[in-house]
This record gives sequence, structure tokens and C-alpha cells, in this order.
Amino acid sequence: MKKIILVLAMLAVLTIPAAGLAARGDLVSYSLYGGQPFSTDQITGFVNNAGTTADALDLARQQIGPAQYPVAAYQIVYTSINHTGQQIPVSGVVLVPQHSSPMPLLVYQHATIIEDSSAPSDVAHSGQTQALMGAFATQGYVVAMSDFVGTGLETQFPSEYLYAASEAANGVDIIPAALTLLQKLGVQTNGRLFLSGYSEGGQAVSALADLIQGSYPQYSVTAAAFMEGPYDMTQVMNNFLQTPGGVKLDDMPVGSLICAKAIYAYQGIYNWGQMSTIFRYPYDVRVKRDFGQPNPPMWQLAADYPANTTDMFLPAFLKSAESGPVAANIAANDTNNWVPKMPVTFISSTGDTLIPFTVTQDTYQLMLGKGGNVKLLTTQYPLNHLQNFFPAVALSRTIFDPLAGRQ
Repeated sequence: MKKIILVLAMLAVLTIPAAGLAARGDLVSYSLYGGQPFSTDQITGFVNNAGTTADALDLARQQIGPAQYPVAAYQIVYTSINHTGQQIPVSGVVLVPQHSSPMPLLVYQHATIIEDSSAPSDVAHSGQTQALMGAFATQGYVVAMSDFVGTGLETQFPSEYLYAASEAANGVDIIPAALTLLQKLGVQTNGRLFLSGYSEGGQAVSALADLIQGSYPQYSVTAAAFMEGPYDMTQVMNNFLQTPGGVKLDDMPVGSLICAKAIYAYQGIYNWGQMSTIFRYPYDVRVKRDFGQPNPPMWQLAADYPANTTDMFLPAFLKSAESGPVAANIAANDTNNWVPKMPVTFISSTGDTLIPFTVTQDTYQLMLGKGGNVKLLTTQYPLNHLQNFFPAVALSRTIFDPLAGRQ
């Protein structure tokens, strides 16, 4: 164990020359975050600070068990594509347990992040990275997480928030990049590949699984968990736009913030015109300022946005979003219209008001009716969208463990 940790520390910062970049999935650079692995005591602290209720946290700790191995977190940059198909650098993180036996690989697609410091590669500030470290990596799973286009370490390109195609591309391209890193570290995988994602990542992992199933036969997916995702983007956006008084979470106008971030990203991707043709003043200026780079914290943004999402938008845009070209562009990011052959488990909470349980239930029923290899589970406690994150991740471990082949 000490020898492995020493070798990894010596490899703390290495860069592969960009001139050698030839294809998607190339590993451009990697560095050991913090210069040394996280200890099991540190990882236990991450778990104990997971943001959920006391009862749900107790159950989650029982499901994942105590921390087993220290974990080295590698920040990586690799080659992927944006919405135009341009090859670009994308960042992420690979969590490597300090364990000598071959291990399964989990690709996790992250939930919505508002500020850049929450990107998975910013390990000290990313609650999602810390949660995956506690629930999976310390238990002997290698975990790979993309920051997605335009976030994390690589911010020279605009964010493509909730754009399913690039989320899927970034997810599939991190697989060869992670495997290259593991080869350089002398770490072996056991051939088991798992996929999961929460919230935005639920949509993203559904798109990723569809892409792998249809176009990447070399990656055999052992099982996947889709957690609280906006699989039906039309239904989710209508919920944000039509809920009287808007959708709030912990008294923050989260529905408005998500709409603002999503519409800003889609405006650049789909060429919807000037911000002033979409947003009422002053939001046309405010949205461009707030969702450029770097993004300020959610609590800071919340004071500047209305609870009622429709107060931000012009009537003509809202009409197009309901039944026009804008609605068609939004629907192009649905990830509920394919039939999984791999084992897929949907995980949701009946207490979620941000992405209602009906979104998950309807997608499950649609895929099941077409012969999809799908199951539906709900977490034990009816928690809100933020509170349910760690319980859902812990529940996904109980699904993967019997299939993981861990030693």
C-alpha cells in the first residue's frame, strides 16, 4: 500500500504533449490533486457532511459501509467535442482507490452546477466528487467524472448545459482517457463498467448509455443507474414555466436559475437571436453577465431572479417554447426515446418538486412498454431534490455491488 501511494505521489503532475493529440478520448494531461491521496478519515468526513436528513444519512451509511481505501483524485484534461463537432479540451477527475486488485470502472455524470468551483475536478469544493469518493471510490471502484464542455479547468468554451449530445460525447470520451491514465499508473480494471448520473447527470447518463449502446460496442455496460433526471425536457421546462409562483428550493428561485442557465446555453447552440428577443429587461443583460465565465455562487444569483420564471421571458419566446421552434429544440434533448438493452435502474424520490417523480415514472413506463431492460426504485424517504442526492447514490451502490466483481 505505501509503495503504491509513493509511486502515485511521484507522478503528481505529468503532461502529455498536445502535439500528440490525435483523436477523441486522448488524455492530454493529468495531475494528482493535493499531491497525495485522501485518507479514509477524510473520506469518512465527506460522508458525514453529506447534505441530507439524519435518517436518510444513517441509512446511506449502512448501505455504503465504512471507508476502506485511501483515494487518489486525478484532475485530467482530455479530448472531446462540443455541439459543432469541434475537438476541444474537456476537463474532469478520475478517483483511483489505493487498492492493488483489478477494479470496476464507474462513469458518473454530474448534476447541475451553477458556480465553476462546484465542478467535479475542483475536488475540495465539489460535494458530488466527495460523495462519489465516499460511496464508491473508497470501496474499490475507479470513478471517472467529466466536467462537461466549458466548465471546470477548461472554460474557454461556452457551457453546453443540458445539451444531451455533448454531455454524452464528453461521457464516452472520458472512458479511454481514464483507461489510459490507469495504464500509466499501473492500475488494472476488471472489465466491469457502470454508468450513473443525478439530475442533469440523469439526463446525461441516459444520453451516454444510448450512445454507447448504439455506437460503441467495445464498451460493455454491466449496469446503469439513472437518478432524478430531466429525461423529458419538455415536461420539465413546462413545469418550471407553468408552476404558479415558480419552482423554489430552500426559498431560492431554482426554477428561474435553471431556466436562465439552460436558455443562455441553448441560445448559443440553436442561434435563437439576441438576448433582448428572449428575456425581458433587465434579465437580458443579467443572464449574459451571470452565466458567462466565471459563474458566481447560487446564493448570490438567487437575489437577482424572480420566483415566477415567466417574469423573465418575453411573450413571443414563451409561445415558441410552448409549441414553436424553441419547443422543438428543447425536445431534441429528450433522453427518454430509446430502449435500453443493458440493465437500467431508475432511482427517484416521491418528494421531489424540482424534477417531479412523474418525469421518472413516465420515462420508465415508456421504456418498459417498448421492451426496455428497466426497473424503478424510490429512495426510502420522500426528500427534496438536493436532499435525495446522497441517498440515491448510496442506493445505486446496492444495485451495482452484486455485479461489480470486486476483490
